[in-house]
Amino acid sequence: MRKDEAKFITKFLSEAGTKAENSDFFGYVLLDNYAIWVVADGFDEENGAKIAAKIAVESVIEYFMLRPRFNYEVIKEMMNYANLKVKEKQEETQKYSLMHTSLLIIISNYNSILYGNIGNTRFYHIRGGYIVSQSSDDTIAQLLVEEKALNTSDMRFHRQRNDLLQAIGDFGKIKPNIIKEPIELLEKDIFCMTTVGFWENIDDYDMENDLSRFEDKKQWLNSLEKRILASLRENIENYTIAGVEIQAVASKEPMEKDKAKIIKKIALGVLIAVVIILFIVIWNVKRRNNILQAATQYEKLADEEVIRKNFNNSIDNLKLEIGEYEKLKPKSRGVIGFLTNAENKRMEADKKIKEISKKIDETEKLKRAFSDINEGNEMFNSGNYDEANVKYQQAKYNLNENSYKRDELNTEEILTTLDSRINSTVKLKEAKSLETAGDNAVTQGSYNLAKVSYKNASDMYLENGRADYVSQVEKKLENIAEKEKTAYSGAMLAENKGDSLAQSNINSSREAYYQARQMYQVLGDTVKVGEIDNKIQELNSQQNAELQTANNLVQEGLSQITANNPAQAISIFTQAKNIYRKMKDENNAKAVEKFINQAQEFIKFESQNAEKLKQQEIEYSEQLKQQQMQAQQELSIKETEIKAQQQEMEKERERREEISRKMENAINLEIQADTMVINGNYEESISKYENAKKILEEINETGNFGNQMAKIEDLNKKIGKSEGYLLKQKGDENFKNKKWKEAVEEFKGAKDNLQKNGAKKEEIEEIEKKLKKAEKKANRKWWQFWKIF
Repeated sequence: MRKDEAKFITKFLSEAGTKAENSDFFGYVLLDNYAIWVVADGFDEENGAKIAAKIAVESVIEYFMLRPRFNYEVIKEMMNYANLKVKEKQEETQKYSLMHTSLLIIISNYNSILYGNIGNTRFYHIRGGYIVSQSSDDTIAQLLVEEKALNTSDMRFHRQRNDLLQAIGDFGKIKPNIIKEPIELLEKDIFCMTTVGFWENIDDYDMENDLSRFEDKKQWLNSLEKRILASLRENIENYTIAGVEIQAVASKEPMEKDKAKIIKKIALGVLIAVVIILFIVIWNVKRRNNILQAATQYEKLADEEVIRKNFNNSIDNLKLEIGEYEKLKPKSRGVIGFLTNAENKRMEADKKIKEISKKIDETEKLKRAFSDINEGNEMFNSGNYDEANVKYQQAKYNLNENSYKRDELNTEEILTTLDSRINSTVKLKEAKSLETAGDNAVTQGSYNLAKVSYKNASDMYLENGRADYVSQVEKKLENIAEKEKTAYSGAMLAENKGDSLAQSNINSSREAYYQARQMYQVLGDTVKVGEIDNKIQELNSQQNAELQTANNLVQEGLSQITANNPAQAISIFTQAKNIYRKMKDENNAKAVEKFINQAQEFIKFESQNAEKLKQQEIEYSEQLKQQQMQAQQELSIKETEIKAQQQEMEKERERREEISRKMENAINLEIQADTMVINGNYEESISKYENAKKILEEINETGNFGNQMAKIEDLNKKIGKSEGYLLKQKGDENFKNKKWKEAVEEFKGAKDNLQKNGAKKEEIEEIEKKLKKAEKKANRKWWQFWKIF
């Protein structure tokens, strides 16, 4: 036994560093003629790192012990076998689906060694106290060294020293680094196996220096461990070092060669294996044909059921087909499964199952599409156009995404019909909004605006196949006609009242005319409004003329008194008084009454003493002048008040007209914004909603046109929804452009906005699905690059 000729002493240590758990694993076996040493370093960032390292080491030693050899091929086989076992564990347990590990294998015939590694576990060969060779890493930092962009001594500080190019557990094929020629050992040689936690904290000089200081190799390892713990790094990775000291070597022996006896045994074994395999192949072929025949029958039935639109039956048949292909998967694993290529056969069956699963997904889409069409039709017929539009859009999306039985299901014709229905929902929603605007206009008394809205709504209903709604609108138009008729009667009564009072009571007549004018204005009869304005103008002119006449008579009466004609003055004052009383101007009438009394007093005392009379005349004259000035001032104030009243009434009329125009503008802006939301123009719709909201807030501040807060709150919700739809639209665009993180933020924002503003559950669920996909994409690791596609 070669083991007795040689003396290989193995010392090792393995610790967790500053990590919570040690994910390194080391093992070795010294057989009679061969030996093997294995170390693995699981990735701490992944679930199952420790398990991956343990599986890799144990599976390698298991494979080697079944048939120990000393050549290049056995290392390659052990690497592939370890990769297979780790991948099997990934498939068995979902939470371990991403686990990986670095791996280093050394085998020896007790005279020479061969080694292979993958990842960033390292091999060092020490001779004469110096490191004479070491392995290469599968890292980006190693690539930089090979390109001469980085020194080997600086690798342990480079930030990409742990960015691996390959590892055990990778999805595709691995290409381990295996030396072709054996390294012949000499007495006192040492070879070491290390993980990243060791070599990133210890440089080559430290290893060589400490080796010269300690004869005992265990002390040497302990000294190196102290250097690791004294490192300035805050985080120390798991570290493992195994040193094998060569105190004696066996005689030189070439790599394993076949012998004649072995060939005969192999030939006999091959013959037996061929007979067994032939029997198994025949049985498997027959079994396989039966399974494939059953699977083909299920596939045919599934296709027929899809054409009949029995989607549940089709899906059931496809699931049965998957069950048949599951039977084709070999059960053998381990070494036997590896040798019989069981993994490739399972992959072929999985590929077919994946194709059938895709068919199931497409059938599910067809099922949802036709279900959405039926639900959309029900909502369309019941007048829920927004919900119908959503259902039609979902159906259209699923049908466009589907390629399964497209021609047999007349997909293109259905899509054309859906486009027509989607367009109709937009038009009918607009018609419904116009009808609602008409209802609001009727409530506010704007009958002309209501008639225009109802007429446009009626035309849209006819154009889009809803003649049943037209009769309802026509009834509303008839009601407007009745209300207009009633309103016209009231307006005419007010106008007639004004006409009858025009000669006897100008103020009451004017008030009646203003009432009639407001009614005609609401009815939109601009001709009658103009006529009433003319009548009011005539009243004002008449009133001003009569006022001027009365004022002139007062002046003339005062002149007559001054001229010592009191009897003539009384006659003139009486005419002025009658005019003031006709105008309901009691203040001026009373003032003139005083003038009359004074004139009468003047006549009474006319016969008295001339000197006394003359003196009284002077006093009366002075009093009359003062009273005249006072009367003129009072008349001027009265004229100013009348003009101010007229201006205020005119301003009130203009203000109400302005508010009516603003209300109409706000309603139109909201209708336009609703249409833009349906068409996906969310940014423009937000602008329209904001403008409508601003107008309503201005109207609400006046306090003279009802409380608009309920409507403003409704607009706030619509703005919130539009912002949510806009974020969703941007999220879809970033998702399409593979900007995963931006898409995640926008989908979150869209979800929050729609939840706050009462969006439908289906819309929120759709965004949650997209958010999960985006988060999955955004959180993928570097080795998951294939998940981009």
